[in-house]
Amino acid sequence: MPLSIVPAAKANEIRMKRSQHMGSFLLVEGRDDRLFMEPFIGSACKIEVAQGKDNVCAVIEILEHDNFRRALGMVDADFDRIEGKQDRGLNIVMPEGHDLETMLILSPALDRILVEFGSSEKLEVFPEDVRKALFARALPLGRLRLYSFQHHLDLKFHGMNYAKWIDRKSFQPSIPKLIRTVRDHSQRHDLPEHSLEAGIREMANAGYHPREICNGTDLIEILAIGLRGRLGNNSATAVRGDVLRYSLRLAYAEQSLWHSDLGKAIRNWESRSRDFQVLRQV
Repeated sequence: MPLSIVPAAKANEIRMKRSQHMGSFLLVEGRDDRLFMEPFIGSACKIEVAQGKDNVCAVIEILEHDNFRRALGMVDADFDRIEGKQDRGLNIVMPEGHDLETMLILSPALDRILVEFGSSEKLEVFPEDVRKALFARALPLGRLRLYSFQHHLDLKFHGMNYAKWIDRKSFQPSIPKLIRTVRDHSQRHDLPEHSLEAGIREMANAGYHPREICNGTDLIEILAIGLRGRLGNNSATAVRGDVLRYSLRLAYAEQSLWHSDLGKAIRNWESRSRDFQVLRQV
C-alpha cells in the first residue's frame, strides 16, 4: 500500500513544479486512473496521483484558495449524484456513472473485450444483452453498498468472493447467498439477513439509475465469472479482475473519451481556463 499523503504537502509540491512545467496539472485518485488517462493527455499537462478522492478534492481546494488556476481534479462519482453532492466545484470533473470502471463497461470497450475473451458460440445463444446482464447482476450488491453507506453499517465488500453468490454455470445470482456472503465477509452476524434484504428492496424502490448504483469493480468481477462460464471458456487466471481492468483500459478508444461526459467536462474546463490544456489535441 502506498504511503498516504498530506494534501497541503501535495499542493505545495505542485506549486513548486510550476517553475519547470508551465502547463496544467491533472490530479487523479490513484494509479489506475493515471494509467487510464495517460494516453489521452497532451504534453502541456502533467498527471499527479493524490492517493484518494478526499485528497484530490482537498488539494484542489487549497490551490483554488491560492488562486492557482491550472490544476484540475478528476474523481469517481461514487454515490455523490445520489446524495446530491455532485457539484464539487468548477475544478473537479467526474466520469459518467459510479466510477471510471463503470464508464469503461458502458463504453464500446466492453464489446472489444467480449470479442477477445468471449466465446462467439456462447454469446450467440446468451438470451440477454451482456451489458444489461452485468448491471442486472451487480444491482443488488450496489443497492446493498448504498444501504450500508446511508445507514452507516460499515459492511465490507473489498476482497469478497463473488462466486459464492453468482453461479458460474448458470450465471445467475442468489440474493440470499449475496447477503450471507457480505455479512460473513464483514463479520456482521449481528445484522439479520431479513433486514439487509429489506434494505436492498428499499434502495430498489428509490429508483436510482443503475449506472449510479453499480460499482465498477463489481461489474468487472461479475464479467470475469461470466467469461469462465456462460460467456466464455476461460480459466480463472486468464480473466482475473486486474486482467480485465487492464484490457478495458487498452480497448477504450480516444473517440469514446471525446464524446463522454468526462471528456466534455474536461474540455469545458479547458475553455474556461483558456491558456491551459489537459487532453491531447486531435
